[in-house]
Amino acid sequence: MSININRQTPQSKLSVEQHKTQKQSETNAADNKTAASSSKDSVQLTSQALNLNKMQTSSESQVNMKRVETLKAAILNGDYKINTEQLAEKLGKFEADFSKAFSS
Repeated sequence: MSININRQTPQSKLSVEQHKTQKQSETNAADNKTAASSSKDSVQLTSQALNLNKMQTSSESQVNMKRVETLKAAILNGDYKINTEQLAEKLGKFEADFSKAFSS
């Protein structure tokens, strides 16, 4: 938008120029919006990600909510004891399963 400091141009011509500038800005914004909406993004998952997703989905269905509530209560009461041998075995099994998922 240009401003005529000397006011040599009649006021009506100045508002016409402002109106043209505003319309041009609106047209440019509409063109930019159209260009942005015409491009499409895509995502392609690797086979490793798909295998990991399968593992996660299958493990979700095995949650025993009664056991979870019992464990929460034991932790809050301070009665929960960690069996380190069992923990080590389960971590090893998890690592093995995880390695299998990525080697397939």
